Amino acid sequence: MNKKVVVLIIIICTLVVGIGVSLAYFAVNNQNDGNEANLNVTTEQLGSILWTGTKVFTSYDLLPGQIGIQEFTIEKNSDNGIGIYEIDLAGVLPSEFGTDIEISLYKTTDPISNNVTVNVADPTLENEQLYQEDSLNITGSPELVYEGTLTNNAQIILEQADFDVTTLEKTTYYLVYHYKNNGNQDNQQGLAFSGTIGVRIINEKMSFSDALALCDDPAANCMIKNAEKSEELVYDETVDNNLRYIGAAPNNYVLFNNELWRIIGVMNNIEDGNGNKETRLKIIRNEPIGNYSWDYNSDGTYDNDWTTSTLMNLLNNGAYYNRTTGIYYNMSTSATTVDFTTNGLTEEAKTMLENTVWHLGGVGSNSNPTTTFYTSERGSLVYSGRPTEWTGQIGLMYPSDYGYATGGGDITNRLTCLSYNLSTWDRYSDCYTNNWIHNRSQYLWTLTPTNHMDSNLFIIYYTGNVNYEGNSSYVHIVYPATYLSSNIKITSGTGSASDPFELSL
Repeated sequence: MNKKVVVLIIIICTLVVGIGVSLAYFAVNNQNDGNEANLNVTTEQLGSILWTGTKVFTSYDLLPGQIGIQEFTIEKNSDNGIGIYEIDLAGVLPSEFGTDIEISLYKTTDPISNNVTVNVADPTLENEQLYQEDSLNITGSPELVYEGTLTNNAQIILEQADFDVTTLEKTTYYLVYHYKNNGNQDNQQGLAFSGTIGVRIINEKMSFSDALALCDDPAANCMIKNAEKSEELVYDETVDNNLRYIGAAPNNYVLFNNELWRIIGVMNNIEDGNGNKETRLKIIRNEPIGNYSWDYNSDGTYDNDWTTSTLMNLLNNGAYYNRTTGIYYNMSTSATTVDFTTNGLTEEAKTMLENTVWHLGGVGSNSNPTTTFYTSERGSLVYSGRPTEWTGQIGLMYPSDYGYATGGGDITNRLTCLSYNLSTWDRYSDCYTNNWIHNRSQYLWTLTPTNHMDSNLFIIYYTGNVNYEGNSSYVHIVYPATYLSSNIKITSGTGSASDPFELSL
């Protein structure tokens, strides 16, 4: 397949004027000029698109604060065909620029009513450095399809758009570049950065799994970029706006620890214990590891503090984590032998994990919808003396993970299910039967305690509802859950049980 690219080379120069004021500016050179048509080959299946646009940045002597816009159009260039066109941007960016070069891309099919221009400001001099604080003028409502920063040597997919040439409308794009240096300009003088813009046709409409396999970004980012290709992924519209798998049988299987796990979702603002927040995949084991007390000690004591619970220690320090044998107290002061020599964590699996801050906020009532559970789980209301956070690798699902996994049905749709108290879900079969987490025969442990009792926790009933009647000494089914490293990539697989997503670092 042919692929045309436009290389934009931008050089920072230094002027000395007046009484020694140092000014940084861009001089723009371009290796291509004029217009290019028939950007991609025409095939019987695809047809082709026509790229038309000026291939030159028109702003010379570009000062910090100035904004430039490159306008181009894409339209059909054949009688029939169907596919995807992709607009790419790659940059060569010295480290001294950091995140100073901001990029955004807008599009519209009605550029008369919807367009993007620059409000040009007058240059100003501050602290012996020159600025020109331009601003963007947006008329109407052009669609913002990308917003980010130029990165070094990494290909940014600005847009992937499905097209059918029989219905494709001429689309105008506005590529906006903004040099944002508002600090000391000295370390950027004499340096240069460049950008390469490319447009290509993808030979067929890719499935969600094919798009993931071709995406070289971390798995979480690839899922976000291609979420619109999957009807099984939905944003939960919480303050973190996580992307979750929903429905009775989504293709969210992943091969981890040489066994099947399932992806709960792409979770945002996950803390790593060192003050960093990341976007990471949260997964849960497909099969339980057995039935265990949430907490029960050899002396018969128990409570709902996860940081000291016997289940936490089993999963993070004990036989399960070390893939060995051990003892466990299941609601009895007589020890039970446990054997995880074949299904504990492998050393390879451990390399794919990182520490995570798990929220331990308590909930005071059964009568809460999923949204309230989500907020409370991350809140500060806990039983006296209990911690609100724990940093570790292996935990359990939250009640909200269960609630947000519903797809709803014809009688009770998903939004209605989410509005109902989880304690009442046993009355609404659409809410729990169309939920892949629901187990139809046993009670499931969750991580969330009550905030007014010292040993009670929330469990997911086999009848589909959630209640806090579970005492931590009770023996219920355990599904380990964890957050994968933010660097994990998906290399193959369709996400089905027979062809799960495969992972690599």
